[in-house]
Amino acid sequence: MLVTDRQTDRQTDRQTDRQTLEKYYRTIPQKKVNLHQTIYSNVKEVADTYPNGKAVGFMGYELTYKQLFKRVDMLADAYYKAGLREGDTVGIITVNMPLVQDNLLACSKLGVCSSWIDVRNKPDTMLEKINERKCKVLVVFDQILPVINEVIDRTNVEKVLVVSPKDYFNPIVKILAGVKETKEGKKSIVIPSDKRYVEYRKFVNSGSRKSAVVPARFDKDRMSIIVQSSGSTGKSKSIVHTEYNFNSEMDKESYTDMPLRPHNIMYCAIPPFIIYGLNNSIYAALLFGMKAELTPFVDHDAVYNGLGKFNVVCGAPFHYRYIYNTIVRLNEEIESLSNSKNLKEKKKKEKQLNWINKGLKKVEVMVSGGDSMTPEELIKMQYTFGKSVVNGYGNNELAGAAIISPVFAGRPKSIGIPMKGIEVGIFDPDSNERLDNAEIGEICMSSDHAFVRYLNNEKETNRVKRFHEDGKYWIHTGDLGYIDEEGFVYIVGRSQRLIKRHAFKLAPSSIENVIMNVDGVKECVTVGVPDFEDDFVPMAFIVLDENVKKIEKAILENIMRKCKSELADYYIPKYFEVIDAIPYKNNKQNFKALEQLGKEIVEKSV
Repeated sequence: MLVTDRQTDRQTDRQTDRQTLEKYYRTIPQKKVNLHQTIYSNVKEVADTYPNGKAVGFMGYELTYKQLFKRVDMLADAYYKAGLREGDTVGIITVNMPLVQDNLLACSKLGVCSSWIDVRNKPDTMLEKINERKCKVLVVFDQILPVINEVIDRTNVEKVLVVSPKDYFNPIVKILAGVKETKEGKKSIVIPSDKRYVEYRKFVNSGSRKSAVVPARFDKDRMSIIVQSSGSTGKSKSIVHTEYNFNSEMDKESYTDMPLRPHNIMYCAIPPFIIYGLNNSIYAALLFGMKAELTPFVDHDAVYNGLGKFNVVCGAPFHYRYIYNTIVRLNEEIESLSNSKNLKEKKKKEKQLNWINKGLKKVEVMVSGGDSMTPEELIKMQYTFGKSVVNGYGNNELAGAAIISPVFAGRPKSIGIPMKGIEVGIFDPDSNERLDNAEIGEICMSSDHAFVRYLNNEKETNRVKRFHEDGKYWIHTGDLGYIDEEGFVYIVGRSQRLIKRHAFKLAPSSIENVIMNVDGVKECVTVGVPDFEDDFVPMAFIVLDENVKKIEKAILENIMRKCKSELADYYIPKYFEVIDAIPYKNNKQNFKALEQLGKEIVEKSV
């Protein structure tokens, strides 16, 4: 095979990348993770080391590692008595509650596959996921019982274990919660009088603390964990992982500069049906001897409400935007009340602001994943919080985070560096040729912990997990980006969002970043739309701040001027459309909806 000068240069560049990346890794891992051990065995070693250390926190309810393993062993025994054996599947459909740790560990002990299903699924999708994964038992959050009741008779499920957050409340709090629900007119969830339905706590208590169940042996190839893709770019898929995948992810994370220390507190704001929540939050907390503080809420204020309870948090951009916007609003309101006689209202707002600042003082790092943040807002947040806000990037196929910003050496425009042992390559989306540093192409990743397959979907597996000429399997992310000379990775958009205007390939984020810097613009998304003159062209959808809507025309003129001064001619959108709000799906901007809307607008204008 003839090796060209350009290929030699690329190999040299990659060697240089690896060398420069080394300075951002720990030379000694925070914990030596045993890759060839079950999740149960790995965490059991932690429990034996820190038996009285706090393992779980949930709305005032706490468990030590010793107490957690009593519950886990009882649940494993109860599952065994119910007929579950190695290779069977338990479907878990819940928000964050202590049952997550129970089932992750108990299923591992038995060699049973834990299948994590999105609580937001509609009945048809819920039925599909339950049957596709051949779930024998379901563990369900009581609020989704109406959906389960609708589909249960079309499944082979033998038991439905029902759990409520109130099951973990002490008696007084439980009574008060019931009174509040009655006042608010909320109806209590009633468990059907069907022998398949059992209260989760009663089922756990049916197991023995001194179970004779022998822990399953580690099997590197055993299907152990199934998660669901978000479905934000198409039909959701069931992603198969092994315990080795999860262990390898934790081993790589142990070389980062994240403060994953025993007795620290990890706030788990991402639900367990998202792998970022299950692996990078919950399993990470258990494996590193931390306390996992759980919240069952998935709202924008979930992290805000947990301030003061944690050192480390894995959240999403909308969580941090809520905190930032609250601080900005309070400061503005306090300033406006400075000369007011309403001292009571001013003190109330100062008290709220002091509470926020006190909570932030306890925080060591805030990790953001699942969606993007602009460099400008990241800088503003870090300045306002006085804390590092760390970008994380990964996917369900690579068991969670794969690229993460160094805590003390992050670059606001970058999503970070690959974790140790993960190789990132940029490939041409059309030719599959590997590109040089600074060239834009599809971000692909190669690692030993890549997913096994999509369940019952070989075609899609082969599309995403591809064997290249270099002898490696590469996960094709669908994201466009580039790598700089030091190995930092930058995202510029989705390959599916790439706008092809004549001979040019346009990254929508390049347009969005310019428009977002215009005063009065709250949000902007650019999509490609079919055009009768230019085939496909960029259309910018813009949301304005409430206080500038009266001067919409002037804002649009400013946007046009800025685009003309900062963008190449072929990058300037042909259409600008002001809308009330950007549509979202699964907390991500819904590009397909905007493409359809844009198409309709253009057709009407002809």
